[in-house]
Amino acid sequence: MQRKQSRNIKRRKWIFVIFLLSLLLGTLWPLTLKEATVTLKPIKNDDFSVNNVNMLGRNVVPQNALAKDADNQLKQSHYIGTALIVHKNKIILQKGYGYADAKTKRLNDAATLFQIASIQKGLTATLVMKEIESGKLSFDTKLSQFYPNIANSDKITISDLITMTSRLSQHIQPVTFESEADNIDFSADHAVVIGEPSIGYGWSYQAVNYRLLAGILMKVTHKTYTQLFDQMFDRHYHLKAVQYDAFKTSANRAIGYDDSYDKPYSDNDVAYHRETGTGNVAMTTGNLYRYYYLMINKKMIHSPAQLWQTKPGESYAAGMYHFPKYMTAHGILPGYEPTVILSKKGQDAVVLLSNQYYKQHTFQPLAKKIFTQMTAIPTK
Repeated sequence: MQRKQSRNIKRRKWIFVIFLLSLLLGTLWPLTLKEATVTLKPIKNDDFSVNNVNMLGRNVVPQNALAKDADNQLKQSHYIGTALIVHKNKIILQKGYGYADAKTKRLNDAATLFQIASIQKGLTATLVMKEIESGKLSFDTKLSQFYPNIANSDKITISDLITMTSRLSQHIQPVTFESEADNIDFSADHAVVIGEPSIGYGWSYQAVNYRLLAGILMKVTHKTYTQLFDQMFDRHYHLKAVQYDAFKTSANRAIGYDDSYDKPYSDNDVAYHRETGTGNVAMTTGNLYRYYYLMINKKMIHSPAQLWQTKPGESYAAGMYHFPKYMTAHGILPGYEPTVILSKKGQDAVVLLSNQYYKQHTFQPLAKKIFTQMTAIPTK
């Protein structure tokens, strides 16, 4: 009897010990997990991330030594325009330099609109790629399907136009403007052959290639180029690219200047309107960078690499020059010089949109220098 009672007492002791241990473990174990969670998932500040669309529209003072050095170089070079610098997917600088309008003393800043000139060709190529992906066109589609009267059109493909290896040129420009369709028909009527297409090393920078691509888009979709452009880049992706007529009256426009503020360029309706698909829209630095960011990350088209494929021995395709470790885009219009240099994944970038351009003067070497100092990637 006593042995039985002794066993029961021992059993109760062990049950009590186990109960205490379970309470202790149940209390302490969650605390350990909670502390570990806090350590593993710290709160991050993504205010300056390129994913922050709002920040791409704001002025950003230099955020680190790299940005401060770039800021000093831009000032010392008497840069006029807005600069955006991205490093490791962070906006480290976005600010204006000089006047957007010297007459009213309005300064350049992150909201200033600049003509992007020939950089627009990349956006035109993106519209073409959308039609290729939808099956309405292919890279091998012949120009003769749309413009059979152009010499060599039965040999020239969409790919040749995108890479500017069609060996077509246009020496006579229209002196009046009626519509986008009439403008492109004028280019088709005045396109001349300067060599045989698709020979690889036959690249020649000729705007007529992209005017014809704009015409093909209009024929395939039965819409104007402006309608297509606005539908995709503004209504769908909210890049706020501004057509020339709206740009002229925008409160955020930058006036283009020659070698001094005393020499502003006058608006030229015909000269801009005839650049259908090739260079007559304006953007901010932030929205232009966002276009490339969306392209690189396959948000606009499924295969940017296919669109950016160059012909053997050449570097140009779809509005950009492509190199092993970086890409660059550049344009020139009276009083405007846009320059973009991006790493292949877009995590590093220099975007300079300037409202000053004159002969024998360019800010492109400065953009390349800043990019190389930031990335250690040599540029040509």
